[in-house]
Amino acid sequence: MADLTPPPWDRVPQRGTGRRRDPLTRDQIVTTAIKLIDADGLDGLSMRRLADELSTGAASLYWHVGSKDGLLDLVFDELIGEMAVPDPDPDQWQEQLKQVARTMRASILQHRDLVRISIGRIPLGPNALRWSERILAILRGGGVPDELAVHGQLMLISVVNGFTLDETVEAGERPAGEPPVDQAGAMVRDYLATLPATEFPNVVAVANHYAFTDQDKRFELLVDLFVSGLARHVEGTTR
Repeated sequence: MADLTPPPWDRVPQRGTGRRRDPLTRDQIVTTAIKLIDADGLDGLSMRRLADELSTGAASLYWHVGSKDGLLDLVFDELIGEMAVPDPDPDQWQEQLKQVARTMRASILQHRDLVRISIGRIPLGPNALRWSERILAILRGGGVPDELAVHGQLMLISVVNGFTLDETVEAGERPAGEPPVDQAGAMVRDYLATLPATEFPNVVAVANHYAFTDQDKRFELLVDLFVSGLARHVEGTTR
């Protein structure tokens, strides 16, 4: 693939092809940073700790990645590169979009704090651009109009990130004493069932369904609603 022009706010320094004395590479830095984040979370990553892990000095890291934000840009793009996108099949675009969502969720569950890293970052690295190109190929190949294809791509990210944000406890540590999700569901159900039905008739009526804690099925329902809604919107715009 041809070399890409860096985005206008690129935080990663563009270096020449000359070799430095130390054998450290940008790829090694990014790979090690991902391992540290996966193990101890984003809050556990510092440039000093990363330098110690690589047996180098912080100055060497900054030479390669510019800053911690530059490093996280590279980490984010590297992880996006792990999210496979199928070759477009116009007849199967809806199912392919669902598969993309499943792949995104699997990567987020595998890599701790990935959603947190993504917040506030506009992904324009080479892997992110290739990912966007392939998603748009699926959507446009399936007959989704261009403007809706862009909205659909961005909303898919929001849908998956929003679901996994709670799933991975990205918003913060689970409060002390809070039970596991499966137990919490049953406890919520039992509590809601005791509320006065005269004041909360709807909550009491559906209380039993709050015990449902199968996150995989809930995610499939969410993605199905999103994709089917997008497909209906496409039908409405192409009539």
